[in-house]
Amino acid sequence: MKKFTILHIIFKHRNFKSATELHRNNTEIVSVKFCGILWLILLLLPTFSYGSVLYLTDEEELKNIFTLGVSTSSQDILVIPPMLLKNLSDENKATVKKLHTEKKYIFAGTTYTDVILSVLFNAKLDEDVREQIEKGRKVYYEVFEEEASVFYPHLDIISEDIIKILIQSGYSVFVTSFGVQKDLRNETDIIPADLSRWIGSPVQNLAWDYIKQAKLKLTEYANSKSYNVEKFDAAKEELYLLTKPVWFENYISSDENKKKESDLWFRAGLSNVYRAIGQELPTALSVPLYISQSRNPLLDTTTGEYILYFTDDVNDVFMSSCNLLAFGVKKSTGVIVFDIFVSSASDEVIDIYIDLNKKNNAGITSFIGGHNGFTDSLSAWEYAVSISTNSAKFFRYNRTGPPVRAGNFAVNNFIDNNLIEVKIPGSYILGNPKKWGYIVAGFLPSGDIFDIIGYDVPMSETVIQVPALRSK
Repeated sequence: MKKFTILHIIFKHRNFKSATELHRNNTEIVSVKFCGILWLILLLLPTFSYGSVLYLTDEEELKNIFTLGVSTSSQDILVIPPMLLKNLSDENKATVKKLHTEKKYIFAGTTYTDVILSVLFNAKLDEDVREQIEKGRKVYYEVFEEEASVFYPHLDIISEDIIKILIQSGYSVFVTSFGVQKDLRNETDIIPADLSRWIGSPVQNLAWDYIKQAKLKLTEYANSKSYNVEKFDAAKEELYLLTKPVWFENYISSDENKKKESDLWFRAGLSNVYRAIGQELPTALSVPLYISQSRNPLLDTTTGEYILYFTDDVNDVFMSSCNLLAFGVKKSTGVIVFDIFVSSASDEVIDIYIDLNKKNNAGITSFIGGHNGFTDSLSAWEYAVSISTNSAKFFRYNRTGPPVRAGNFAVNNFIDNNLIEVKIPGSYILGNPKKWGYIVAGFLPSGDIFDIIGYDVPMSETVIQVPALRSK
């Protein structure tokens, strides 16, 4: 492990999938430029200078510290995140306790997860600020059997409001990444850091609002008869991870792929919060936040012009950049129009299966080749439309073999409204579309279903039976 010097230190922080899958593959490097004006102020004030501040992210780094030993010129400060500290192996935990007892290192306390307290405070999450501090102190005490007195603020960002809370919590000094310790009670002139990287834009503010809504659900659950402490704690852990700064940085990233992937994981994390306490998922979680903040929810689309219209009331967040939100059918002179509302334009394939008569086995029950799934005998289909980015392939049931491709039609993508439209000549399908049954399913490149209009997708199954939707 590289020893960080007083003149230059680099911190690593990692993106999270969920509370059960910590430390995702992408590691982002954050330099000391975040210290900014705060560091200039600290240079002008009375200080106590120590050695390097070493922020550890895993047990392997800790073992390297043990091998390197203690700096001979100054005393180093170790910051071990509480979530890592409490899960250390018994051997490493005993070694850490010994180093603490022998005063070979200064061990600083920090927040329970890698959050910026000033950002939480500005997002009106004062309770979370105190919880992050107190839960971090609790883990520290459980390991070292002593109250933490030195505090390290994530990314060196601190404010007068946070200092007051730290003092109330029992801390007496805070340490910067440069190994400088400051007396909390004497710090009154700190210039607030620029927090625009994590709060302030419409999509970031919406993300904070979603976190607050989930917190309210947790509070309701805690006061309900169905309260279970283990489920509550699991949901709370998930929510803690969603307040990490990386999510909010990604929402204003110029890298569209990073933004989409991060949004998917963020919504999946929020979904886990609701699932943990047995609550229904808010419909809004079907729509990426960077879409929701710029227009009205797509599910509010006017349905008056459709002869049939189905919304997806059980939408779930799945490993896809697209969710199916609604499906509508229109018919005008000489043409049948199929509209599919999606959460975002993407490269996934969407199939529409059409059952004309609701007769037992009058058609085919398996989906078209390469698409995993099937329907029931009363929903056996006669026609199918398979929609990709630029074209829609039209299939008809074949009594003597596999479905026959009977046409190829253009696809209209109305990105502003997240609408995919396909027009089929009326001569291709005769009858009244209002009396037909429909299955609308989205497929990943693997052929597995990622979403179905009107039905849930069991995460543990790749091949499922899907009945047709029909007019009431």
